[in-house]
Amino acid sequence: MDGIQALVFAEAVMVLIADLMAAGWIFRIYLRNRRKSALAFSIAWIFDFLAILSTTITNPIVQMIGIVLLPAFSAFIFYGAVKFLEEESITVRHRTLAILAIMPVAFMAYIVGVYLYTEDAVWTITSAATLGITGVFVIAGGLLLKETEEIYKSAVRYLYISVILFGLHLVPAALFGITEWYKAVGFTISTILIVSMVVAMVKLTSSESFTPQKGKVTAPVDLKPGVMIVNGKEYQAIKEKLKDRPVLAFVRDVTQVPDGWQYYFVTTIPFQGTFKDTIDPTNLTRMTELSYKYLDGLARVGDRGVVIIDCLEYLAVYNPWESLLKFLSKLRDFVVVNNGTLILVAEKTSFEPRQYAQLRKLME
Repeated sequence: MDGIQALVFAEAVMVLIADLMAAGWIFRIYLRNRRKSALAFSIAWIFDFLAILSTTITNPIVQMIGIVLLPAFSAFIFYGAVKFLEEESITVRHRTLAILAIMPVAFMAYIVGVYLYTEDAVWTITSAATLGITGVFVIAGGLLLKETEEIYKSAVRYLYISVILFGLHLVPAALFGITEWYKAVGFTISTILIVSMVVAMVKLTSSESFTPQKGKVTAPVDLKPGVMIVNGKEYQAIKEKLKDRPVLAFVRDVTQVPDGWQYYFVTTIPFQGTFKDTIDPTNLTRMTELSYKYLDGLARVGDRGVVIIDCLEYLAVYNPWESLLKFLSKLRDFVVVNNGTLILVAEKTSFEPRQYAQLRKLME
């Protein structure tokens, strides 16, 4: 075995070990939280393991089976990303869907390009086609994962970047994979990206945000399920009552928030470093997503969630009134379904009489 072969063999062993470790670790997480996205990601790494293993076996039948293993890996990456968005109740932006729409044309252009470059029809319709279809769905999966960046931040950022780069690197692999000089280079790049994907995916699925809340149900509080509209004085009394509860709050004043609360500072200024959890007042979609995940997580462990919006006047300044009412109506439905409580802090004098009457009628 020469130096290049030894290097490729060592890298193959490294990838096989990484695949098995990722599959086992993520499957363990699935058993704990029963998230189907975790199960799909775990299965994906099993298929990658089998795909790499098939390249070390010279049996023609095994190699033919190996052609479908890498696309199966990409299929489960894509499916896992779809389920991940479903679990987080995130709607894919139209811009992302528009990018996915060009994939069929891009794939055919890629196939034609590979054939014109290599002039090898067998390679093009087998290995190159396998790499191409894998790249399409891996890149698509990476683009879908990017949609969760606002919630998971760096935990998912490293993953979707690694996933997209892995999909892109399959293009030169198809063009030059038939040549001897590229085999070691290509496999080294593939190894680095696969290990990066494994590390990033384990980091994501192991994060607190990915795992539903566990532990004992907190002590009950004398609050009615549904919606409450309170003034500032009433809010101070409720805040004292809820100081030991796992409350989700959207606030403007971050100096008097109880330590146990999960809160978001609603502001138009993109603070760097001062506050880790800020949210733009126009980003009602993200507030909805965060509230849904929080309420659903507590409901799963038999607890009641409490969502507080202590910036209703501020939201009314930056959003059309009708859009704000639609947002609050959807939030109310989430609260009712999960037997939680939504507390709106609002001074009657801060709104027009017609608006305040609409608010009370819609909410209460």
